[in-house]
Amino acid sequence: MEAKLKKELGTSKLKATGHSGGGCISEGQSYDTDSGKVFVKINHKSEAKLMFDGEMASLEAIFRTETVKVPKPIKVIELDRGGCVFVMEHLDMKGLNNRYSKQLGEQLADLHLHNKTLQEKLQKEQQTVGKGPAQSEVAVVEKFGFDVATCCGYLPQSSLTRQLSMGIPSMSLGSLECLVVSTSRFTLLTIKRFLKIPDLKRETSFTNFSTI
Repeated sequence: MEAKLKKELGTSKLKATGHSGGGCISEGQSYDTDSGKVFVKINHKSEAKLMFDGEMASLEAIFRTETVKVPKPIKVIELDRGGCVFVMEHLDMKGLNNRYSKQLGEQLADLHLHNKTLQEKLQKEQQTVGKGPAQSEVAVVEKFGFDVATCCGYLPQSSLTRQLSMGIPSMSLGSLECLVVSTSRFTLLTIKRFLKIPDLKRETSFTNFSTI
């Protein structure tokens, strides 16, 4: 596997750093390379390519928003003996204290509002002399869904796109309910920022909200 990594990454140096880990799905290992540290997710199952392609596309989409810090995806590589690896930027992780949990909550809300913010910017530019639609570099997402399949574990999830109403943030009540399951400090801050409810408490009910 390491010979394959060297070839695909174009590096003469590939040394395991000791940062390793694993879960019920994939294993992970950090390496020093000619271009710096990378983190490699490793999976030897036949479903690994589909799963890692979805993860890479998802990370690329989040990375482009410049809202939440995520590792920069580098490459998905198929292994000669089956399975796949996903190479990404190595990030040194630390514990989350109150200061940074607040920041994370705000960034997560900004991520969900990113498309709406882009749309508002585009509309403003269209009303500016010399800055018409063809000249704008802002790309607004106009459909729900994703270009590639994503997975929950090994199970592929439907990512068929469908038209959405412009100006509506792409976050459903179901998404909020998933967030509310954890009533941590940063979760509450995220929802407060997204829904603009300054006095949100843990006992707040979301049953009266429709799709937002």
